[in-house]
Amino acid sequence: MKILLDYVFPITVITPTAAASTGFLKRVCLVCNPKSGQEGNVGTMFTCNSMTEVAARTDNTNAQQLFNAGLTQVFILLATDLNLAAAMETYKGEFFTLLISDDFEDADVTPAAASLVKGDLTFTAISESSDGNDISIEFLDTGSAGAEVVTVTGTGTDKKISVSMEAGVSTATQLKAALDASEDAADLITTTIASGQGAVGQAAFVEDNLEAGAALETGTFDGVIGVSSDDADFCADQVALTNRCAFFTKSANGAKNMCFAFGSLLANPSNWLNQQFISMPVNDDVDTLGEANALFDDKVSFVINDDEFGNRLTLFSVQGKAIVAPYILKNLRIDLQSRALQWMSANMPQFTLKEASLLETRLQEDVVNSYIDQKWIESGTVTITLVQQNFVANGDIEVPQPKAMWRVFSEMRETI
Repeated sequence: MKILLDYVFPITVITPTAAASTGFLKRVCLVCNPKSGQEGNVGTMFTCNSMTEVAARTDNTNAQQLFNAGLTQVFILLATDLNLAAAMETYKGEFFTLLISDDFEDADVTPAAASLVKGDLTFTAISESSDGNDISIEFLDTGSAGAEVVTVTGTGTDKKISVSMEAGVSTATQLKAALDASEDAADLITTTIASGQGAVGQAAFVEDNLEAGAALETGTFDGVIGVSSDDADFCADQVALTNRCAFFTKSANGAKNMCFAFGSLLANPSNWLNQQFISMPVNDDVDTLGEANALFDDKVSFVINDDEFGNRLTLFSVQGKAIVAPYILKNLRIDLQSRALQWMSANMPQFTLKEASLLETRLQEDVVNSYIDQKWIESGTVTITLVQQNFVANGDIEVPQPKAMWRVFSEMRETI
């Protein structure tokens, strides 16, 4: 047995901790309605490597554009509404991009204000004052027609509107007038009368709540969400939300261009590029400077149609920033955490100032500087200090948001 080397110079091998995976940043999940026979799989996500596999689950064809753009795998989440919080918790960490297919309408993403219909009257919540679901109304047969009395009770957004009226005699017009005249009630709801029914007496009813449909809900999911619409105002409202990309589209095209743009972004295995002015599959009828400028000013993603250059991705942004911004920042966060774990598990530091400095150097040189070299970020620093026997990243890492040269403004002056 050969033992001399191990006797003279024994070596303990420490297996290094593997780097954390960031592969999920390149994965996308598309939310679709289930096809007939798949209703029992609502809330389930399927891994699909071809359109044949997609077609087994849904009749939606948006995934074709993701494959056309270069992706070899797409997750399909079957849903009948956009309350996705439970599914996002179940599949946490599987993907970083969630796209809403054109199976869903704008109202499925952001429903109309909460409302309630009673008799010939419709009560609609004013969004600025409440989400509506906490407003209730009752008509009490305790008053006289023409002398209706409105009382509002409750705190915060939990409000109850009580109307003292004469059942069957107080008309829709009289009740609306009383509600409109009450400043407290008018701050909460608007009241409308069914056509031609103003003179009809209304019945009393017990307390009932205004209700709104379910909006897009993703729980703690912190990735990028893409929605598409032919309503430019809806898109402009959406891009104000955290990590939200809103894609303007022609109604007949649905989410085709949005899916192709995200597919192109995610298909690159090793880099983050803004996909500026790439060729796109369909024409969304943005072919005037006025319309293009308006969409650009609102930072709504869109495709411009040009007689010479065809359909080109003109703006691709998320929450008003370059589309790559949230991906790069998430990538950077994971790489910093992973490199710190690798260094500490390999070196087993004693938490001294010297070793804090060594960790700081590794994070700066191995991670932050590499991001700068790749031009993913412009600058960044890491400072590690020792606080009560713990390594602490002192302050935030200053990383300017990545920029995209979406357009170049210039001025040409003719001189004599």
